[in-house]
Amino acid sequence: MDGYVERLRREGLNLIILKGDETLFTSNREGMRPLLEAINSLGLSKLRDSIVVDKIIGKAAALLVSYFKAEEAHCVVLSMRAREVLERQVIRYYSERLIPEMMNKFGTDVCPFEKAVLDVDDPEEGYERLSVKLKSLMGDVKAQG
Repeated sequence: MDGYVERLRREGLNLIILKGDETLFTSNREGMRPLLEAINSLGLSKLRDSIVVDKIIGKAAALLVSYFKAEEAHCVVLSMRAREVLERQVIRYYSERLIPEMMNKFGTDVCPFEKAVLDVDDPEEGYERLSVKLKSLMGDVKAQG
C-alpha cells in the first residue's frame, strides 16, 4: 500500500504535490485543471523534483508532470501511454492499476485531453496543447452555463 495514495484518499483529494516536508499544492477538482493550475500558480522551478500524487494519470498528466520535472508520480490509475512517458522521462512511478487507455467520463471515447496529445512526446508541447484545450473546454462550459 502506497502511503501517498492513502493520504489522497484520506483527505478526499484528487491531487497533492509535495516537496520535502512541504505540501505545495492540493486540489479536489477532477481532470487536468488542477495540474495546469499548479504549474501556472507555482511555476516550473518550484515544482521541479516534487512528488505528484494524482488519482488518475494518463498521458496528458504524465506530460505535465514531465514538463516540471517531478521526481516521482503516485496514482491509483495509470494508463499505458502515461507509463511510457514517465519511463522515457525517467520519473519513478507507483500505481495501483494499469489500464490500456484513458477514457472520457462517460466511457464512450478516449479522454479529450488524451486526444489532444496523442501524437506529442515533448512535455513543453504537451503543456501548450493542454492549456489551449482546457481554455476551449472552459469556453464551452461557460457557453452552456
